[in-house]
Amino acid sequence: MSTKTKIFHYLIILSIPVLIVCISLGCNGKSSPSTPYDLPFSPTPTQIAHVYGPVMVSVIDKNLAVHGVTVLAIPPSGSATYSGPTTTTGIVTFNPPYLELGNWTFVVPQQNGFPFAPSTITMPVSVANEQANFNSAGATIQLTPPVPAAYSSTNGGVFVYGLTYNQPGNLLVPVKLALSSMPNNWSGTSSPATLGYSGSVTWAITITGASCVDSSPSFSVTGVDMEPTPYPRANSIPQTIAKNFTSTVTVSWNTTGLNTDFCNNGTVIGIVYGTLTVSASNACPSDAVVSVSMNAGNCCYSRFATPNGSPSAANCGGGSVNFGPGSYSCEIDSGATWGQLNCSFLGHSNTVNVPTSGSVQILSATY
Repeated sequence: MSTKTKIFHYLIILSIPVLIVCISLGCNGKSSPSTPYDLPFSPTPTQIAHVYGPVMVSVIDKNLAVHGVTVLAIPPSGSATYSGPTTTTGIVTFNPPYLELGNWTFVVPQQNGFPFAPSTITMPVSVANEQANFNSAGATIQLTPPVPAAYSSTNGGVFVYGLTYNQPGNLLVPVKLALSSMPNNWSGTSSPATLGYSGSVTWAITITGASCVDSSPSFSVTGVDMEPTPYPRANSIPQTIAKNFTSTVTVSWNTTGLNTDFCNNGTVIGIVYGTLTVSASNACPSDAVVSVSMNAGNCCYSRFATPNGSPSAANCGGGSVNFGPGSYSCEIDSGATWGQLNCSFLGHSNTVNVPTSGSVQILSATY
């Protein structure tokens, strides 16, 4: 056999395995995955690690440990629910047969005797003796003023404030909303009755001025919890509804007659008859109430006789008389110097000598 024939035979023999490989793999090389994400997904069960030791939970409210509240603890597998009350330190310790490592869930359920809404913490546990902490922290109430925030006449109006009750802590405390006192014919309402079953909730407060209003009401909102003795959990910043008109109250005296008499000690008493008039503009009668008193001359048997009462002189131990809008027939009995009239209203005050003739304006006040 020639040399060329032998070489040809050897090439045929060597090419047979290559052909077999091409048939097995495919000559284009694509019968097996070319990239990792072409591989079929085969799920692998997550293994939960176990160690021995406790896990603890503390409950703090108003910066004080809460004693006796029931706490639930649920391990990552959800295979059990452990339950126990806090001690006087506010801490409950759970000692499972083994401590599963992973995300535990701790719950303070709503329960009698405690003012808490259902509260939950999810916390990763990687070693024994870890502690989850429930804390009510400081809640806040924020009000968003309405637009406009003023009223234009004594008819008043309706003003709706946005309200947000926010609890930065993870121990939730529901509250009832209470409004501070307001002037005559102003009132406020809120719904729902209680807030606070989540970390933050937005609602509204409606303030209404009806019938006749002429003052600028200032008010605040307090969130009060459901303890046997309600505890204020949050207070809003005070709000004021402005009035964009002016109210005026004036008081005048018009003398209608004079007379004289004598005290028991022989001192002359001067008697002045007159009409006291209270006038109001853009003001409500229930608010336009003035206080008037008199000072004696030189005789403390004096008095201020009016349809609304007849006190003795203020400088002799007597008091004042209140008058709303209208006209009142009065008598002033004082010493020979005739005395004085004092008038006050909403922080305004003035004193005049009792006129023995003609008229005098005792007070003029705007608000």
